[in-house]
Amino acid sequence: MNTPTQARRASRELHALIAANAPLWGGEAEVIATYFASPQRTAATDAAWIARQCFKEMIDGAVGRLAHLTRDERDFERTLPSAEAALADEVVRVELKHYVAFAIAHRACEAASGGSAVSARIGADWPENIELQTMRARHRRDFGAIGARAAAFTEGGYCTLYRAGVSLAGGTSVDDAIAAACAQVFDDELDHMLSGIAGLADETFDAAAWALLEKLTVEQGRCRIRMRNAQFGHPLPETRIRQLEAGHGEPVAFDYVRAGLDG
Repeated sequence: MNTPTQARRASRELHALIAANAPLWGGEAEVIATYFASPQRTAATDAAWIARQCFKEMIDGAVGRLAHLTRDERDFERTLPSAEAALADEVVRVELKHYVAFAIAHRACEAASGGSAVSARIGADWPENIELQTMRARHRRDFGAIGARAAAFTEGGYCTLYRAGVSLAGGTSVDDAIAAACAQVFDDELDHMLSGIAGLADETFDAAAWALLEKLTVEQGRCRIRMRNAQFGHPLPETRIRQLEAGHGEPVAFDYVRAGLDG
């Protein structure tokens, strides 16, 4: 990560890309904040969304990465070396760490609910998450490097979940468990994500490529809002979700200084 004295110049196109996505990050943040403030929130409902987050960390994250790393292996004699190499991958290890953190928070929900939090620790996939993952895969397939860049840009939704979860610290035992899990992920992900976005400052895309990148990230950002709303039990009504998809959320300010950009 660059220091402020080494800040790179963010192009007009990169500023526009961030500005187009900031209200969508805000929409995702609104979903989560509304849920955490809801009087209907219980240890059992926390267990349900955490189980889905465990799915994302384990299945979308670690298992998806393992499948990607071993996808071209065709030699039966290399199955063990191939598996060992994949399991040593840093991304796999970090995703597994994140799964364990949320699994611990799930256990805290079970304890606090007096047995009513019966959701499986790794929840099942859900339609809105399938739609998001399908969209991201389609963008990577159809648009190559730009599609891959779009998927990387939207990964994590600018850490909105983890930032909101950390703010729960000092509340109930469940709040503290969620905050501790989110802190682990936030610390791992924020600078990594900022570095990826800052790396766009070095790209020499033409105007059409920048326009495509903005289009794809906005499509994914809208899909992320619906994914989070479903994950958290639909705390926002459909009318508000449509407004957020249209960009009417409170924009989340991008940390240009921490990203090493001139802002």
